[in-house]
Amino acid sequence: MTRTRSDMAAYIKERRNCTVRDAEQSALLAVEWLLNAVASGDRVELRGFGTFHIVDVPARRSNLPGGGMLPARRKVRFRSSEALIRLCGLTRK
Repeated sequence: MTRTRSDMAAYIKERRNCTVRDAEQSALLAVEWLLNAVASGDRVELRGFGTFHIVDVPARRSNLPGGGMLPARRKVRFRSSEALIRLCGLTRK
């Protein structure tokens, strides 16, 4: 099942007994804060959930025949916390 920001807002409304508008605003602000922090290059650690950070990926040769070189780039990485892994019933490699 896919959960959305609207689902987060409904959960906030239920837990905090606030208006739908206030709950939607809170959910939007939380997502906006996370996006802005990661986009600015900050490492974001949410205890019990995981860590977001940006890594530099060096240029490399393509695996496709005749593909040439793939340029260097930056990408967002997420590492889940041990608590989240246990909650999902998974194990870390």
